[in-house]
Amino acid sequence: MKSGLEDLSILQGIELEIKQAESVAIIGASGSGKSTLLGIMAGLDSASSGECWLLGQALHQLNEDQRAAVRSQGVGFVFQNFQLLPGLNALENVSLPIEITGQHSQKEAQAIAKQWLEKVGLGKRYHHYPKQLSGGEQQRVAIARAFAAKPKVLFADEPTGNLDSHTGEQIIQMLFDLNQSEHTTLVLVTHDNHLAQSCQRILTMVDGHLHEEEPEPQQDKAAEF
Repeated sequence: MKSGLEDLSILQGIELEIKQAESVAIIGASGSGKSTLLGIMAGLDSASSGECWLLGQALHQLNEDQRAAVRSQGVGFVFQNFQLLPGLNALENVSLPIEITGQHSQKEAQAIAKQWLEKVGLGKRYHHYPKQLSGGEQQRVAIARAFAAKPKVLFADEPTGNLDSHTGEQIIQMLFDLNQSEHTTLVLVTHDNHLAQSCQRILTMVDGHLHEEEPEPQQDKAAEF
């Protein structure tokens, strides 16, 4: 990565392969480079050197528009601050990205959006705007939006960061339920140790270097998903 006129070494010597349907947590102190790594993996940012492949595409050889096209074909996002459009209600926030792909009519996109809002427990909140929803409900809309597009890979950056512990637990459960049922690869940046321990793999960023550790054994861990 570059900053201004100088090279700024944020990530160093990282080699990482994530397989289909895996759940992977990236943890580390603030400023360690974990969000930068997520941005490069998702094609939101580009590295100054090295290779990055996503869904069989060489992101390091693509320009910004081409990387956006790759993301539109199989990548979903869930962010800490939800990233909902305030002027659209829950149904419109979920259906609009589906409609934009051009693969579905507006009616079809809304039908798909309704199915996913029902899956996340918001079947009676279609016409509520973000300001009328709690933080947990907004994150549920964001999850519905992400999964409604049937992504092959879902990137989540601190998905429980703005939620209380109880609501965070519900969001964690939902993410892993959908990860398993939809066979979506799940890559999480998180400070939440419980969330990280629920993943199949835990990667720790320390001063730009990546280290892998084994999740702690958990009784009936699969049942938590």
